[in-house]
Amino acid sequence: MNKRHFGHIEIPLKRVHIELTNVCDFNCLFCPKSLMKRPPGFMDFDLAERIINELAENGICEKITFHVMGEPTLHPRFFDILSHALDRGVKVGLTTNGAGLGGEVGKRLLEYNLHQIDISLQTPDARSFTLRKSKTLTFDAYLRGILRFFHSYRTRWPETIFKFRFLNTRFRKKDMEEKAGPLKVISSTEELRATFHYWAGHIYDILGVEQETREKAMRRIDTLVSYKWNVVEIYPGLFFETYVLEDWGNSFSDKKIRNAWGGYCFGMRDHFSVLYNGDVTLCCIDFNGRTAVGNLANSSLKEVLSADELGTIMRGFRKFQLVHPHCGRCLGSKSFIPWLFKPVLSVAALRVLKPFFYKRTSLYR
Repeated sequence: MNKRHFGHIEIPLKRVHIELTNVCDFNCLFCPKSLMKRPPGFMDFDLAERIINELAENGICEKITFHVMGEPTLHPRFFDILSHALDRGVKVGLTTNGAGLGGEVGKRLLEYNLHQIDISLQTPDARSFTLRKSKTLTFDAYLRGILRFFHSYRTRWPETIFKFRFLNTRFRKKDMEEKAGPLKVISSTEELRATFHYWAGHIYDILGVEQETREKAMRRIDTLVSYKWNVVEIYPGLFFETYVLEDWGNSFSDKKIRNAWGGYCFGMRDHFSVLYNGDVTLCCIDFNGRTAVGNLANSSLKEVLSADELGTIMRGFRKFQLVHPHCGRCLGSKSFIPWLFKPVLSVAALRVLKPFFYKRTSLYR
C-alpha cells in the first residue's frame, strides 16, 4: 500500500486505538489500572463519531481497534459506535477481556461482522484466573461463555480473524510483584505448550477439525518457547498469542530510572491512541496519557498530527532519539548494563525483526 503523509506521520498506519472507556469489570493484578491517575469515564458519542469519520475520510489506518485501557463493551453506546464505524466502511477490531461474551453483549455482537476480535484470556486456567480479581464471574463460567460465543460467531462470520491472547510470566517483574503480589501464569516452555494444547483442543472440538490438521498445528505449538513473544496460527484466521509480562514502561517502579539514551518505538509509526477524553497519545502503552500531543475535543486530528511538538518528536524517532521524556523513561533501565544495551535491542527488535515477522504472519498483513 502506497504511503503518504498526514501531518507529521506517514499513513496508513496499521491501526489506531480508540479508548471508549477506561472502566473495566476486572481488576487484574498485572494491569496498571491501580496506578492510573485518570478519572474513570466514557468517550462522548459525538466525539467517537467524529474521530471515526476523520480516520475513515483520510485513510489514516488499515483498521481501528477499540482498545487501550478499560473494557470497550461497557460503554453505554458501544453498539451505536460500532454500527457507525462499520457504516463508514472501516475495518474494526475489538479487544475484549471476554467477561461479557457469555451474556447479552456476546449475543448482540453476533449481529456485527468485525474484521478482528482479540480475546484477552491472559489467565487460561482456574488457578491463574484468580489474578483477574473478578467479583462475580467464575473461571468455568468465563470459559463456557467465551467458547460458546466463539462457536456462534465463527459459524456466522467465518472470515473474522480471532486472536486469543495469553500472558507469559517467564520473566517475573520484581517491582510489579512488590505492589501486586506473585504473578505467575505461563512461566515455562512446558506450561506454554500444555496451555496451547488444551485450548487448541477445545477450539478444534468446536470446529470439528480433522485429525491431520490438529496434529500439524500441535507440532507447530511444540516448537514454541516461553521467553519471547509468540504468535501461532492454529487454524486459518485463528491465532494464539503470548505476551511477555511487562511493567508498562517502568510504571510499577519506585526506584530511580535511567532515561534511555536512545531507542526505537512504534508510536506514531505503527499506531497511535485516542483516549476517552480525546487526548491523542503516542502509543497504546501510555495508560495515563503522559505523551498526549493534543486533544480532539477542540481540534481536528489533522491539526493535532501537524503540531510542531509532534514534528520534533517524529524527527527524533527517525534518528533513534527519544525526545519526549516519558519515552525515555519507558525504555529506560534501573542499572547501567541494561541501560547501555536496551536501546540497541529495541532498534533490532522493533525496526528489523518485528516488521519481518509482520510480513510472514497473515494476522498482520
